[in-house]
Amino acid sequence: MTNNSDEFNTLREEEVKSININEIISTYVYHWPVFVLSVFISLLVASVYLRYAQPIYVVSSTLLIKNDKKGGMSNGGDLLNDINMFGTSKEVENEIEIIKSRSLMREVVDRLNLSVNYKTQGRVKTADLYSNRPVNFHIISLKPSSYGRVFELKFIKSNTYQLIDKVSGITIKGELNNIERTSLGEFRIDADSIFNSAQAPSLILTINDPASVVNQYLSQLEVSQTSKQSAVLDIKIKETVPERGQDILKTLVKVYNEAALEDKNRTTQSTIQFINERLRLITDELTGVEKNVEGFKSSRGLTDISNDANLFLENVKSNDSKLGEINLQISVVKDILRYVNSSSLQEKIPSTLGINDPVLLTQINRLSDLQLQRDQLLATTTENNPIVTPLFKQIETTKDAIKSSLKNILTTLIISKSDLEGNNSQFKGSIKKIPGQERELISIKRQQSIKESLYLYLLQKKEEAELSFASSVADSRIVDPAYSTYIPISPKRQMIYLLGLLAGFGLPVFYIYFKHLVYNKISGSDDIIKLTSASILGEILLSEDNEQIVVTPGRRTAIAEQFRSIRTNMQFLHGKKGSNNGHVTLFTSSMSGEGKSFVACNVAAALASAGKKTVLLELDLRKPKVSKYLDLENKIGLSNYFIGDALVGDIIVPSKVNDNFFVIPSGPIPPNPSELLVQEEVEALVSELTKNFDEVLIDTPPIGLVTDAQILSRLADATIYLVRQNVTFKQQIENLDKLYKSRKFPRMNIILNGVKIRRNSNYGYGYGYYSDDLKSTGFTLSNLVKDFFRRF
Repeated sequence: MTNNSDEFNTLREEEVKSININEIISTYVYHWPVFVLSVFISLLVASVYLRYAQPIYVVSSTLLIKNDKKGGMSNGGDLLNDINMFGTSKEVENEIEIIKSRSLMREVVDRLNLSVNYKTQGRVKTADLYSNRPVNFHIISLKPSSYGRVFELKFIKSNTYQLIDKVSGITIKGELNNIERTSLGEFRIDADSIFNSAQAPSLILTINDPASVVNQYLSQLEVSQTSKQSAVLDIKIKETVPERGQDILKTLVKVYNEAALEDKNRTTQSTIQFINERLRLITDELTGVEKNVEGFKSSRGLTDISNDANLFLENVKSNDSKLGEINLQISVVKDILRYVNSSSLQEKIPSTLGINDPVLLTQINRLSDLQLQRDQLLATTTENNPIVTPLFKQIETTKDAIKSSLKNILTTLIISKSDLEGNNSQFKGSIKKIPGQERELISIKRQQSIKESLYLYLLQKKEEAELSFASSVADSRIVDPAYSTYIPISPKRQMIYLLGLLAGFGLPVFYIYFKHLVYNKISGSDDIIKLTSASILGEILLSEDNEQIVVTPGRRTAIAEQFRSIRTNMQFLHGKKGSNNGHVTLFTSSMSGEGKSFVACNVAAALASAGKKTVLLELDLRKPKVSKYLDLENKIGLSNYFIGDALVGDIIVPSKVNDNFFVIPSGPIPPNPSELLVQEEVEALVSELTKNFDEVLIDTPPIGLVTDAQILSRLADATIYLVRQNVTFKQQIENLDKLYKSRKFPRMNIILNGVKIRRNSNYGYGYGYYSDDLKSTGFTLSNLVKDFFRRF
């Protein structure tokens, strides 16, 4: 018979394994209210989040960087055409860093007054009033302690306001369009064109530290090339107010172009400044010489000089003009040489006025470009940066080349000056041949002609420099002005609802999984199979009513059929005996409350209804329940028999359930149950009963509390161990497995009791003819509510 029992257990294991996936799905489907509630709450949270979340838009602008840098001399071209005296070359990567620099963003913040934030309180959330604010808060000078504070601005009259600190409650009164000097500092609040004191709402003003505002917008700013080979920059910024984002980008590009023009015209401005200083000196000298000519002629009554004198004056004028240009060029060369030898980073590039050497001009322009790149990088990084180090080396190399060129030019100029001065000596010898008065007048006019030619030369160069300055344009062009997306990039409504839906399904899955993972009680037959090798004889559904005897003639409920199934399985459990003695079956469990007495009574009723003469011994002498379930008197019973106060025939009573079903009550509760159970009277009683009854069932105390069941196990042919769903602990099943393997109980089998019906499963209803179950579990409102909350 053991082989049959093992066969049954093996089939049961295979059945559980085969339906493992269905069981998992069934478990989650059973908890459908958890999913419904979770999805509802998640979507509700998503809706609330979308209602209060600030939408974020992307504002974009496209900027073309014009690269004036030449890759080399144009083939067959003119050298002078390849030289741009005041031009600069740009590297796109450097321009990206310049646009993202703190100095430019600080200028944008100051121009747009972004340090002050204007909001109005609505019924649900605050609204930003950047584009339609009724007033403008202008900061003149505020104390650092004023930054980060929030104020409420109220309008009392048409030109009077109150500024209330939201934290300290300090109130400041002032008049619109007037500068106020308060404990905060100096500021002015101007009324906008849309201001209406009667309808103007209270405003919430936040005064932020400009440095933190700069950091905020720099973190939101993105500048990138549209492609690696392109000189087009894509400038983007994320903003909650599209109009503010557009103004930021427009102003940023404007400030960038202004800074670029300022750097580009730096050399031109130096040249104009140099020419103006020289013109001021030459003008004073020329005026003095002209007065000398006029005075000399007036004092001596001279009106004209000889032709020789005029010819001499023309030659002297031409020679002196060349000598003046040479001296000017020598002065410029020395200035450039002084600049090249200087190590100061603040030194301005001197004027190259009068220098026509194309190689030197190219080198100076190259030096100017390198220094401009260096200054731009130093605005965003340090001198130790690996990007800056090569620039310093290139600058030093270029300076060395310029020094070499300057020495050659200076040598040439000195030689030319010496030649011109030699010509002057020849002219002075010729002057001695001219009469004294004419000679003196020629000398004075000579000085006048020198000053006039130099003055005209400087005027011409000044016009050229100013024309270059006026015609300078930024080395960038706006391809696309700032524009904003119509749909916010954040929060994305569809994505938020999708995440809410996923969370609505995902959270219950984790909840149910961890609930079963940490649950330390038996939840089904698969838990039993995992923890013990003992066979499962059958399962009993949880009875929703208070009936103790569910197996009665003609009753067609699922639980009654389960007891009848257990009755059939018990035939396989006991097998055929060699004698005509009845079978002895012991019922026990791990602890009280697992339904041991209830199952024993109904198994006995099922056996009796099959025509088997059955007797049930209430040997749980400590806490008897059989007599109570069967509504029997318990005045005399087993305790009386064990002490010799009653005979066997005196303690056997009919059960009132079936004519074949008899009960031996426990009798009065004795003080020493364990001592009574080890007496020979127990064995004699069971031996006599097996001769008169087909089935002898013994209801014993739980083995986890006392040893009564183990004492009585010597009398049993088989043992039925009661396990109750959601009541019996998994640790107790492990202890059961130890008892099974140690064979302390004969033919131990398990009955899983208290199994809850899941309406989504076919368990119990699969037979189709349990009409009593269908009536008793009708879909009443009370049953639906209970079932709904039970599934949590």
